[in-house]
Amino acid sequence: MAENTVQKTSAEKINAFLTRNRKVILTVCAFVAAAVIVGTVCVVVSARQTEKGLAKLDAIAYALMQNAAELAGDDLASRQETALSALAALTGKGGIVGTRANMLAADLYFQRKDYESAKDAWLKAAGAKKNAYTAPICRFNAAAAAENAGDLDTALDCYQKAADAAGFLLADHALFSVGRVYEAKQDFAAAAEAYRRLNDASPDSDWASLAKTRLIALKASGSID
Repeated sequence: MAENTVQKTSAEKINAFLTRNRKVILTVCAFVAAAVIVGTVCVVVSARQTEKGLAKLDAIAYALMQNAAELAGDDLASRQETALSALAALTGKGGIVGTRANMLAADLYFQRKDYESAKDAWLKAAGAKKNAYTAPICRFNAAAAAENAGDLDTALDCYQKAADAAGFLLADHALFSVGRVYEAKQDFAAAAEAYRRLNDASPDSDWASLAKTRLIALKASGSID
């Protein structure tokens, strides 16, 4: 009997609590349900927008490449300009759409020898999806464009970030390029440090062999001890 009384008393307390606070509880439940619905709608809308963006990119790329081998001079330049104009609506987006749009735009700018615009587009592509495998690739390409534009500081920063990216397959090349750019800036001590880092990290790689050659040359010229 005592046990039943305790259980009944506990149930009564719970019922009383629910009765007193039913409005608050119903409001909270309604809020949670609404949040779930809104979240689901946002995910669906975002997925659809991504699909539409990728479809537009595919259409732009197809129009750009169709019979491109037969084009030259003004005809080729006109085709590229049309593609760049179409890409302008997508290069400001984030995620995979923004990444791919800026990568394509960067490639076109580089072909046109507009290295400053190519650099900016590669950097936007890297920033559109920072943790993607494409980010270090974009930074490496941004560095190459920056070098061609004479912007050695940006080139150095991008090569270094690419070299430090985990799993980047061109890390050795990027680190060698760090040393090479430091040489171009006449900072021979920093160049030697980059070459030594490369030798320590990948002593058997082809880029490490080139780094050893550069260290020998720098010592022979008296640029480093």
